[in-house]
Parts: sequence; C-alpha cells; structure tokens
Amino acid sequence: MENTLQLNIPITVSYSALEHVLKQQLIGMYIPKPEEGVAANPYAQVLDVGIAGSSAGSYNLLLRVQLSILRTVLKRDQVDLYASVALAYDNATQQLYVQHFSMESATSSGFYNTALQVLVNKVAYNQIIEKARIDLSAIIAAEMEKVNSQLGQGLELKGLKLKGTVETVTVQDITPKPDGLSLRLLAQGNLEVAIQDLVSLMPSKAQ
Repeated sequence: MENTLQLNIPITVSYSALEHVLKQQLIGMYIPKPEEGVAANPYAQVLDVGIAGSSAGSYNLLLRVQLSILRTVLKRDQVDLYASVALAYDNATQQLYVQHFSMESATSSGFYNTALQVLVNKVAYNQIIEKARIDLSAIIAAEMEKVNSQLGQGLELKGLKLKGTVETVTVQDITPKPDGLSLRLLAQGNLEVAIQDLVSLMPSKAQ
C-alpha cells in the first residue's frame, strides 16, 4: 500500500562554502560591467567577499564586499561595504537569492560613506544582487540520493520498516546558525510501511 511520504530534513550549508561560491562569482567584477564598444571607465572593482551569519531583524546574513574605487572623485585603494541581507529560496531554480538588503560603508568620512552608498544603490545594486545567487541543486540532489538509498534498502524505525522514494524536495525556511545557514527541506514521495513489532508501537501500561 502506498502512502504520501513527507520528511523534514534539516541541512546546514557552512558560511565558508557560501563564501567560496560568491568569491568565484564576484571577485574581479567591474561596476558597472563594461559594455562592448562603449568607452566608459567603471566606478569600482570587487576585490574580496566575506560572509557571516546575522540575526538582526529580518536579515539572516552579513555580506562584506571589498571594493577598489576607480573614479577620480571617490578614488580609494580599498573600501569595505557591509550589507545586511535577507535571503530567500527559489524552489523552481533551486537557488538562494537576495530578497532585500540594507547596505552601509565603513570609512571615517560621512560624506564619502553617503556618496558611496548612493553609487552602490544606483549603479551596483542589480549587478551585485544578480551575481549573488547560489545554486543549491547539487546539495539537494545529494540529500535526495542519501534518503532514497536508505528508503530503498528499508529504513528501520521503532517497530517499523519504511520503503519508498522521495520525488520532490522544497525548502521551507532559512535560519542563520553559528556554523552556517540552516535550511529545512520538505521531501515528498511514496512510502510503504511494514509493521515489524506492534507491541513497541502500543502505549505503555500505566504503572
């Protein structure tokens, strides 16, 4: 007999793993991206990226972007931008993406900070946000394979043996933790339940 299978699977993606992906996608990027055939100097170039967890309000990640400012008026070798980021998940593409963020810079000049934030919000926003997407399809596929392997052989619980197949996985929520970003997956599929020990499933007798 087949029943609908629903399993909650918590997984944690380390911040170092997320950071590694973003470094590959963002470091070296010019802002704005040079257009072919257009003679325009970019405002800045991304030098480095860092990630840490955040539990400030609705934000769940702190993103540090180190820029080299290339335009004469604002030119500096290095400046750090800090973005408090709210991540969301697109189950159709299996990607983590930035839903919204609050960004600030950390220089000693209030005028420079304001000018830099205007620059980032007007020029760099779409470019940084579009690149700051992380594909989790390989991680989710590995989790599905692991669960299906256990269910294929028969997963033994207290008094029960479960057999079946996970067919779809969706992310239910995202929570920052000290060691990484926790995702709660909901796995759905078909399940056969064989009762091996009925006594262990029955309520214990009152003393």
